[in-house]
Amino acid sequence: MIKMDLAIIKKRFFREYSLKVRIGKSFLSLLILCTGGLIYIGFRNKSLLMFDWFNYLGLTQQIDIFRSKLNSEGVYGWVINSLPDGLWLFAYMFLVDAIWNGSKSISSFFFIYYLPFLALLSEFLQYIGLVPGVFDWLDVASYLLAILLFMIIKLI
Repeated sequence: MIKMDLAIIKKRFFREYSLKVRIGKSFLSLLILCTGGLIYIGFRNKSLLMFDWFNYLGLTQQIDIFRSKLNSEGVYGWVINSLPDGLWLFAYMFLVDAIWNGSKSISSFFFIYYLPFLALLSEFLQYIGLVPGVFDWLDVASYLLAILLFMIIKLI
């Protein structure tokens, strides 16, 4: 077992990034965000508000062509309903970390972890009926996995 003291963990967790790394992280965040968006566009119910926006923008035909090329058979419900949430949360954390350049400040922690906290809070507020929506353990798991993956990548 590899022993790491707190100082080494802190040093790894809070290192500054080169401009190249920051641009790479930003690009990767955008790619992850688009992946979650494409899952929504390709597989989610067309009653969602975003499909009204696509119609308003005149993109309905292109969206229908994209959807017709996909086969949802064998795609698990969690991929369609929960995975995009985790991807979007991870992309957010990754991008904010790149923007803050690995800063150790309280402000950077606030901005990185504010949205994950709200995402988890909203799920539990749905559970007790204070927020509209349907509580889902898979959403909670996808949020927690996004946070965990972010923290693991920060340590590598």
